[in-house]
Amino acid sequence: MLELPSDADAARLLEQLGASPGDREEALAARPDPRKHPELWRQLELCYRDLTSNMGCGLPAKGYDGFPAMTAETDPVALHLYVWLYLAVLPETLQYHAARGIDRGRSWETLSQLGSAMAQHRSLHGLGGIGRFGQWCPPLKFRGAEYRLGRLEYDRGLGQLPDGTTGFLLNLHIPSGTPLSPGSCDESLALARAFFNRHFPEERVSHFVCHSWLLDPQLTEYLPEQSNLVRFLQRFELKPPGSDGLHFSDGDMLEYVFGRPSQNEPVTADLLAKLPQDTSLRKAYVTHLRSGRHWQARTGWFAF
Repeated sequence: MLELPSDADAARLLEQLGASPGDREEALAARPDPRKHPELWRQLELCYRDLTSNMGCGLPAKGYDGFPAMTAETDPVALHLYVWLYLAVLPETLQYHAARGIDRGRSWETLSQLGSAMAQHRSLHGLGGIGRFGQWCPPLKFRGAEYRLGRLEYDRGLGQLPDGTTGFLLNLHIPSGTPLSPGSCDESLALARAFFNRHFPEERVSHFVCHSWLLDPQLTEYLPEQSNLVRFLQRFELKPPGSDGLHFSDGDMLEYVFGRPSQNEPVTADLLAKLPQDTSLRKAYVTHLRSGRHWQARTGWFAF
């Protein structure tokens, strides 16, 4: 049964989850109530049942949709609804981690990314909460499918292997933050091999797999061979373009490269003229689109 923590407990948990004082205060003021916000409460109950009924489940081979973003006109209660969702399910998440022998330090390393998401949401949208973000990674973290291990994050899941069969994979994600240095990636991959072998021995992982614009080989035309991004890309064997059927547009990169909201609309010449070109990557983004070409997200893998 869905039960929200008290304000005192919520404030303490939000601090542990990495939320800033301002974000904590705003979240507490946007507490959902079943009588005052019946529609939002029903949505909260549906998401809660989804997470708790799938506790411990990895990504299915057919993929995962997550929870939708709220509309631009959403009020503060709706913008913070997913924050309260994760606070409500947190005790079950920690219980699942403990049953798997995962220590609290590793648990909080993963779950404290919620605070980072709240800070990023405010930076991108000028609003508290996380509701303007579609929820994909956070639900996976709070149902025990995704883990932060050093520089990188990993989803447990099923997928098609290079030989065409279905087996266990680790889907690799690159959160924003410190440079993507080869050393930090090597350390994280070593942690992942030890972590998943120890805590999920029944899942015989075959490969690491990643779907990202960071794997677009066109980046090598603009960035030095010894750059962190190029060296990261070179770890992977790439699938043919478009073989995974996932949607991607030039506007999706705006959030990651320029710290502004992504967009589905074409990136216009007027917008390109306004974008800063103060790094090699930002200059590459603008130069590439001005030449009439487009960026791609590619999928690649390498053996576990």
